[in-house]
Amino acid sequence: MKNRNNYAKHTNLLDKNRDFNRDRAAGAVAYKSDGTTVSLRDVKLSQVEFIAGLWRFQNDFQHSIQRVRDMDVVLGQKLMHKEKNLFEFFQAYRVASNCYGYFISSKPDCIVAKYTTDHGTYWSYGATIEQARAFLGIKLYDEYMDLIHSVACKNMNGKIKK
Repeated sequence: MKNRNNYAKHTNLLDKNRDFNRDRAAGAVAYKSDGTTVSLRDVKLSQVEFIAGLWRFQNDFQHSIQRVRDMDVVLGQKLMHKEKNLFEFFQAYRVASNCYGYFISSKPDCIVAKYTTDHGTYWSYGATIEQARAFLGIKLYDEYMDLIHSVACKNMNGKIKK
């Protein structure tokens, strides 16, 4: 699995494999999100996780997750919104999970702003383009404060030293 379920009991593959083979031999089943079950004999180890006392099929989550500040999102359509700051804006879907794996809503639920520099890529999100821009601007200011002050206050620095 690309993205491992955070609710899974096993923290390493060796323990998971041991328990899977033991339960498979005992005739245990794996639960699907629709409530149906399948014998562990008919599934692959990579398809299931042991969560809350049961083997559970994991959703087939084919999206790439992008971490933006403190939240995982899946980027959607790039917005054709241009500004002089060169930020890029995207519709995005917040990523959630349950015992059957990761999922996203059917509609985008936030806006993500992106800015790429020579020193890395910076991200932020908000409910609107304005919020995403503001939060990204604050992040960039925090990151480049010394550079901004050295240019913006060049004449002031000489007056303060006297």
